[in-house]
Amino acid sequence: MIAHQSITRAIGGTTSVVLIRDLSDGAARYAVQYESRASQWLSRHRFHDASQADAGALVLADFLGAEVRS
Repeated sequence: MIAHQSITRAIGGTTSVVLIRDLSDGAARYAVQYESRASQWLSRHRFHDASQADAGALVLADFLGAEVRS
């Protein structure tokens, strides 16, 4: 296990997908979110399709050793 994966597991890191409404037209966009007791992060990229955001959350969780939340 890589060091950042051990740290992420120790601090309880999770990834998830969040819905964000575009204020200009009300369209749904999706972003990947990472949360732990130490920090919170929201991806700058907004996905048009929820399945793409789900894939991003899975890859990020795999890389960090985090848990994926639905």
